[in-house]
Amino acid sequence: MGKNGGRGRKKWNRKRKAEEGAQKDGKERTNGAGYKDGQDYAAAKTSNPKFEAYYSLVGLHDSRFDNGTFVPCATDAEKHAERDLFMSTLRATLPASFRVDRSLDPTIQKTILEELQEYVGKEMEVEIELPRRSEAIGGKKTCIDQGVEVSKEEGDKEQKKENGDNKSSEAQFVKRTLAPAKPIPFISHNDVTLGFQLSVDRRTLRRNASLGPLHSFLKIQTDCGHITRQETVSMIPPVVLNAKEGMSVLDMCAAPGSKTCQLLEVVGGFTSKTEFEPHGYVVANDADPKRAYMLVNQLKRMNSPSVYVTSCDGQYFPILDDKSVRGTEKEGMFDRVLCDVPCSGDGTVRKNPGIWKNWNQLGSLALHPLQLSIALRGARLTHVGGYMVYSTCSMNPMENESVVAELLRIADGSLVLEDPRERMEGLVARPGWSTWRVLREGKNRTRKAMKDWQKKNNK
Repeated sequence: MGKNGGRGRKKWNRKRKAEEGAQKDGKERTNGAGYKDGQDYAAAKTSNPKFEAYYSLVGLHDSRFDNGTFVPCATDAEKHAERDLFMSTLRATLPASFRVDRSLDPTIQKTILEELQEYVGKEMEVEIELPRRSEAIGGKKTCIDQGVEVSKEEGDKEQKKENGDNKSSEAQFVKRTLAPAKPIPFISHNDVTLGFQLSVDRRTLRRNASLGPLHSFLKIQTDCGHITRQETVSMIPPVVLNAKEGMSVLDMCAAPGSKTCQLLEVVGGFTSKTEFEPHGYVVANDADPKRAYMLVNQLKRMNSPSVYVTSCDGQYFPILDDKSVRGTEKEGMFDRVLCDVPCSGDGTVRKNPGIWKNWNQLGSLALHPLQLSIALRGARLTHVGGYMVYSTCSMNPMENESVVAELLRIADGSLVLEDPRERMEGLVARPGWSTWRVLREGKNRTRKAMKDWQKKNNK
């Protein structure tokens, strides 16, 4: 007997078994997606009937942005147009963005901003690579919708490729005139804009020859710690928090650390020119030790003594103030608290297309208790007169308005809701909802299952 369990028996192999089965059936071996080996994978589907039906039902498309404000949609045609705009935006590629470090030496900061002016606002011709399979995320149709000219020869090549006539894997390019970067007005300091959003995604920036100088500049400055590559929406919560130099700040769910770095740039500064060390600090917490370790690596390039990293569940973060001050005006430990809680993340479908396939309403319902408990602990840790910001990466009211409403109900006047849009120039934000619908997943029960349920519940 051999070590494989029998004399002369071949060792079991998944690949060999699949090939033998394909030979018996007279079929060519395919990969997991059903395509032949060497054939391109299809793009992920960017639709979900439950997702689209839910946000239509809760009234997300009942208002539109017009002349700097949101107004109700008067007709069904306007609602359909708003829905089409919403879905097309979610299917579009997420543009890259970055911000210049606020705590830099003024001379270095000025030099970086002057070099960036070469790419800000000045239009240039850029070649953009078309997706290999354009049925879901773009290609010729999307380019035409966006006003990008595609030559007849290039269009014919792409059409042949979609039909399977072109076996080559050569990429197709179109030319587009755009400004590589534009400023983000609300990311600023002393009337100097420090945030910038690119007109292209990270993939195009990396592969495009005409954007090579900008890509090299961003890589060098990122390695030096002079700029941070961060999504635009991720920059908003620290700005809303309105932290100042010398304050104590708690980031309850900090990993991967981009928001923590943004807060550290502010509170880690000096309140006066006569100081030699900062008085403010940031406590960065995350429940997952592995993510907390990743957070440490992210904070290393800041080279700041004003940050502490902890790892514990946010809803159980220890309360260390003296018992004698509880219930008084001295209650609380931190001037500012950021609760960027775990969420379903359906607002990140532009960079996480896998959410389209798995989205359902149950995810938000399951996360609601955890989000509320973290927010309650964050409010308890905030000084009287301080600010707490609650944020998610989701658009679902069960994870946003519902949590805030319950938080205000439990606080019974101890918390006040504040609107920060007046001090954030250029920020477009839809008003919050006061009513919303709660849906559940329906179950198709058989007649026998219904009878068993009735018998069990004495119906």
